[in-house]
Amino acid sequence: MHPEVTPGYFLEILLLLGVSTLLITVFHRLRIAPLLAFIVTGALFGPTGLGVVKDAAELSAVAVLGLSFLLFLLGLEFSLPRLIALRHTVFKLGSAQVMICTLAFSVPLYWWGLPLSATLLLAAGMSLSSTAIVSRELSRMGQLHSRHGEIAIGVLLFQDLIAVSLLIAVPIVAGQRESADSMSLLLTLLQTALLLAAFFVAAQYLLPRILREVSYHKSDELLVLAALVIVLLCAALTASIGLSMELGAFLAGVMLGESRFRHQLEADIRPFRDLLLGLFFISIGMLIDLELLGEYWVRILVSGIVFLLFKASIIALVARALGETWRAALPAGMAISQGGEFLFALMALATRASLVPPDVAAFLISVTIVSMTLTPLLIRHGPRLVDAAIMRFDKSAQTERNDLHTLPEQNRQDHVVILGFGRVGQSVARFFKPLGIEYLALESDTVRVAECAAAGEPIFYGNTARRDILKAAGVEKARLIIISFDHFADSRKILEVIRELNPDIPVLTRTRDDSQLDQLMALGATEVIPETHEASLTLASHALLILNIPAEEVEDLVNSARSNRYRMLRK
Repeated sequence: MHPEVTPGYFLEILLLLGVSTLLITVFHRLRIAPLLAFIVTGALFGPTGLGVVKDAAELSAVAVLGLSFLLFLLGLEFSLPRLIALRHTVFKLGSAQVMICTLAFSVPLYWWGLPLSATLLLAAGMSLSSTAIVSRELSRMGQLHSRHGEIAIGVLLFQDLIAVSLLIAVPIVAGQRESADSMSLLLTLLQTALLLAAFFVAAQYLLPRILREVSYHKSDELLVLAALVIVLLCAALTASIGLSMELGAFLAGVMLGESRFRHQLEADIRPFRDLLLGLFFISIGMLIDLELLGEYWVRILVSGIVFLLFKASIIALVARALGETWRAALPAGMAISQGGEFLFALMALATRASLVPPDVAAFLISVTIVSMTLTPLLIRHGPRLVDAAIMRFDKSAQTERNDLHTLPEQNRQDHVVILGFGRVGQSVARFFKPLGIEYLALESDTVRVAECAAAGEPIFYGNTARRDILKAAGVEKARLIIISFDHFADSRKILEVIRELNPDIPVLTRTRDDSQLDQLMALGATEVIPETHEASLTLASHALLILNIPAEEVEDLVNSARSNRYRMLRK
């Protein structure tokens, strides 16, 4: 039953979005996922809160669209090439994680009194994690290309495959096929297979031509309209054979995610996406019973923490059993130990189909919110805590790495030490090679160490902030040290250790901007190179040359700006 379109209805929407905006601002400062702001808003103004919205069904129309867009975005993020590249992690570790977690979570759910079919469905949903939160936090912390980051992404890719299966299973579990015989069920499966094949063919041959024709007209509105039509058409096709609309939206995202228009489409539909997703998560928040939350908040908080620890332990143990080191397995388990957005989607579908009682849905949603709130802290501090614990309690773990990870003791002198060997560090090293300048690189990413060592680079594994490792790298007798990454906290620790070992050695430090320039200089950096200022100088010098300013004058201006430590630019 769709809500009556009245001024009061629009005022409710305005109030919900306005409060969500304020909460997102606060949550952003606290580094809490923005989607939780929408959920909190829904809980506050829902039927069990202030009662501004008497019935969560009032948002049903936009909530369904929002749910479809959520699955569409998850489909956009799904990458088949990446799935193939990480197939060992995806299929071995991913399948083991989902299977064991599903069986483990089925026990309390079945004990709670849910039917077996609904139990398995929700337990599988609880085994999935938040692709959006994990990928964003790993990227923000620079951990995407670390080994535990690759494990996390690989498992998330397999979970996306499971999500498709659950979307197909929901209508069947909901009893929509109870009266069907085996032949009609077989016919449905055949229709599903044919529809998936049709989607694959369309993604390969039809969609690229359509999007190419649309983009020829250079109209953003036309491209957005085409994307919306594709999403809704796919949703209608899956609904026509008795499957969920959300499955069609997910498959539409997968098809468009493999096209060259993916980034443009994602940018163009972002305003619609954020608004509809916000309203969807507000409707999810309205499922939370605040009376239940107020009465059992301790139980919910403890359950959320236990959920995180239990799921993280299972993932870490499975990863370790499949040959990963504890340094990779434990942070990976922490990173993907939360519940995910898909559980919200699954809960909405299950509640709508009367598979899950409202009190069970409210409790599980509350536990999931707790787990998602704590996730950024686990990703941010997990690797350091794990490394410190291993060094503290397991001395033999220091020899657990292969030969590439071991920094041999040698009498090095008059060499350059490059701390961090990502794109910047490798670019610097390319200038040293033709000039015969000897250098040594330290890197904490085991995958990058293995790749660069195979290419013949003098690179070794090591924590660049540890005194013994820097000493083994020959910092005391080196000519120069380059800190090639822009993480201020790590740079500060490294500078303190370097100045203890060698007070006179020149140290070049990279930073993103000039906000910590004075602090790094005070800690002993010889030169601090802010990326934003160097980019400004490059742009300014090219602009002046195009404006026919003599090259000598341009060079003098740039050198003057650098010699004054970018004082002009900082003003």
